[in-house]
Amino acid sequence: MTSRFEIRRVDGPRVLLVSTNRERQPYPVVPNGLACVASALDAAGHNVRFLDLCFARDPVSRARDVARAFRPDIIGVSIRNIDNSDAIALRHYTPEARTVLQALRQAAPAAKVVAGGAAFGVAPEALFRDLGVDYAVAGDGERASVALISAIASGEAVEALPGVVREKNGRVTFTPPGEDADLDSLPSPRLHRWIDLARYQRHGATVPIQTKRGCVYKCVYCTYRNVEGWGYRTRDPELVADEIEELKTEAGVHHFDFVDSTFNSPPGHALKVCEAIARRGLRVQLDTTNFTPAAASSELLGAMKHAGFRSLGITAESASDSVLDKLEKGFNAAKVREVAERVESHGIKTLWIFLVGGPGETRHTLEETLQFARWRLLRGDAVYLTVGLRIYPGTTLHRIAVAEGSVPVESDLLDPTFYFSKEMDFAKTVRRLKQFASEHPRFMFSADSRSVVLPYLTRAASVLHLPRPHWQYMGLFQRVARAIG
Repeated sequence: MTSRFEIRRVDGPRVLLVSTNRERQPYPVVPNGLACVASALDAAGHNVRFLDLCFARDPVSRARDVARAFRPDIIGVSIRNIDNSDAIALRHYTPEARTVLQALRQAAPAAKVVAGGAAFGVAPEALFRDLGVDYAVAGDGERASVALISAIASGEAVEALPGVVREKNGRVTFTPPGEDADLDSLPSPRLHRWIDLARYQRHGATVPIQTKRGCVYKCVYCTYRNVEGWGYRTRDPELVADEIEELKTEAGVHHFDFVDSTFNSPPGHALKVCEAIARRGLRVQLDTTNFTPAAASSELLGAMKHAGFRSLGITAESASDSVLDKLEKGFNAAKVREVAERVESHGIKTLWIFLVGGPGETRHTLEETLQFARWRLLRGDAVYLTVGLRIYPGTTLHRIAVAEGSVPVESDLLDPTFYFSKEMDFAKTVRRLKQFASEHPRFMFSADSRSVVLPYLTRAASVLHLPRPHWQYMGLFQRVARAIG
């Protein structure tokens, strides 16, 4: 039986798009990028079927059955992440994606297989070799996928297409994307045409909205510049408001999550987005976990509150000057404290996000961060902390790790590899953090979010229509999870 969220019947080659991401802890993530590709291919005249495996009981059988029934000419497979970037509770996603790919190939042996997703922006050539696909795309998937699939369908050459990875004479080559600054010319994602948004929301997910692509910050660990490019490519604020209004009217969505690299930078654009939403009187709740202390004026925070923000996540990463400097965050500890007070004065609750163990981290710098965390926890905020930094290829952290001798020069880093400061002992650090967590129930390790009980608690909160964000119930969730566990 075909779901209305899976297929669009039009003339043209049959393209089966498959979202392989099945991670549901602490909540599932709506496959926004693949929906953007689906809308772009649909607009280009291709016959698109969208298969989301997130909730499939048997993803391999589901993928095989759909491919056999649809008989695609081309299969597009999206891989969101290589792994979960968690040194304590590591999950590697590419083996499962490889199994799904094998099933798709068996079911539709004549189809060309194209892979993409954010993971390919991080390591396009290495993933291409690892998965053994025919082609891969990186960068703006809407442009690269349409150009590649149109070329395959018409028998044209693909060698010069930007953003495409391919193999020729045993050699893997990648033509850089050369990102187009004009995002407004792309078709609207129209997520509700392709995805069962209500099901995602029942499992605690929020609906993603993107106001820009790219980043100007230089955080040593980050892959955003590799995936989306350097600099900002912004969308017209009115088009952002149109998308939110459409999703509210046609799909009943009331809670939206801005998934930009940094929502509040550039601040002038974020301000205009908030003003465009507020003018519509949409009465929606807005959120983001990508907010930098580097650009948080009172004017912007006031506009955010007026538009519908009641909470946000701030990616401070540390409250120690020496660590912030080594991470190249673009702000200092005094700015973090100043922004904390300013956000609180606007009545916006905050989830503070920290990384522990990066370059320059010591026991002293950790205590500086925990002192800040204690202050914010006592003020009603929450804290989410990750131990160890995943090293991704092409980042400054990669170069630091190679220089320190902790990563071989020739490593492609597809096998998850983590940086942890040599000035600290990993086991002692974890024990210290567990002690801190026992004193503060709204303090969460990234590993805590892997509890098998947590997704059920998050879903229960959604079914009971408890006010979002659900991280504000973190203390209760953890107490229940520990009691059951």
